[in-house]
Amino acid sequence: MLVDRGGLWYRVLVARYGELGGRLEVGGRSVSCWWSEVRRLRDRVGDGGSGRFEDQVLRRVGDGVDTSFWSDRWIGEAPLCVRFRRLFELTENKSMSVVDLLSIDSERWGEVWRWRRRLWQWEEEFLDECRALLLDVSLNPNVSDSWVWLPDPSGGYTVADYAMDLVWHKQVPLKVFVFAWRLIRDRLPTRTNLIARRVPSPDMSSCVAGCGHPESARHLFLLCDTFGSLWHLVRDWIGCYGVDTDNISDHFLQFTHLTGGGVARRSFMQLIWLLCAWVVWNERNNRMFNHVVTPIPCLPDKIKLLSLGWLKAKKATFVFGTQQWWSRPLVCLGID
Repeated sequence: MLVDRGGLWYRVLVARYGELGGRLEVGGRSVSCWWSEVRRLRDRVGDGGSGRFEDQVLRRVGDGVDTSFWSDRWIGEAPLCVRFRRLFELTENKSMSVVDLLSIDSERWGEVWRWRRRLWQWEEEFLDECRALLLDVSLNPNVSDSWVWLPDPSGGYTVADYAMDLVWHKQVPLKVFVFAWRLIRDRLPTRTNLIARRVPSPDMSSCVAGCGHPESARHLFLLCDTFGSLWHLVRDWIGCYGVDTDNISDHFLQFTHLTGGGVARRSFMQLIWLLCAWVVWNERNNRMFNHVVTPIPCLPDKIKLLSLGWLKAKKATFVFGTQQWWSRPLVCLGID
C-alpha cells in the first residue's frame, strides 16, 4: 500500500495527508488512528526497539526509490539508523531514500551526506564502516522495491498473514475459528471450489441467492447483491461508514479497525465481522440444503443475539448506558 504509487490507497493517502520527497506526510494532529499506526510501522526510527512486524520483514531493494536509507532494514540485521546511531543523529538528511545516495558515484557521496557539524575522528571511522557496507550494493532501475516476509522469503508479506491472526478470538467457538480460517484461505466448499474439485457439474455454479453469478467466497460474502447487503445493515447498526474492499482479508482488517479506538473496541469489531461471515454461511446452507429463506433484514438480529450469547458464555464484562447494549451504536459501548 505504501509503495504502490499508482494504487488507490496510496493516492487516497496523498490526497489526505500530502507527499514530500516521495514519502507520505505524517498528517499532524488531524491524522487518523489507522494511518498513525501504519506510519509508526513505516517510520520506526532510532528507538532501538523492535516489533512483531519489523522483526519479520526486510526491504528488498530494486530501484531504491521507496526504501528509506536510514529507517528501513534493507542491509544487515538492523536499520542503519540503529547500527550507526551517531551518524543518524548528526545527518541533516534523515529522510533520504536509498536511490538518493547509491544513484551517484561513491566519490561524490559527500554531496548527499550533509552533517550538522564536522565529524570527529571516531565518527569518521563509523562513516568508513558504513561506506564499506555499500560498496557491493547496486540498484536495478527496472525493479521496484518490495517487502520480504522472512518466514516465507519467496512469497513476501501479505495482508492475509495478519488477517489470519485475527480469526482467533477468545469469545468465538472453535468451529467459527476453523470456518474463518478456511474462509481467509479460500478453502470453503463454495460451488466454484467444488467444481474445481470436479464434485458438481459446471452448470451448478450459480450463487444460491439466484443472482446468476458464480458462487465464489469473494462473491458470496462481499459482492452478492443479496448477502453482501448485510454489511450495510450492520454498518447502519454500528453507526460507522466507509468504502468496502472486494478482498476478504482486506475487508476483515478494514472492518476491524473501522471505528478506531482501543484494543477492546477493535476486538468487538473483530467479533462482529466473524459473526457476520458465520451468519452468511449458515444462511447460504439453509437455503441450499433446507430450502429455508430468512430475509436479509432479519439477519442483523441473529448477529446481535449470537454475539450476546457468545459474550455471556465467556463471561465478558461491559460498560454501557441504560439501554440494552445490542440496541445501541457501538460508539456508546466499551468492553473490558
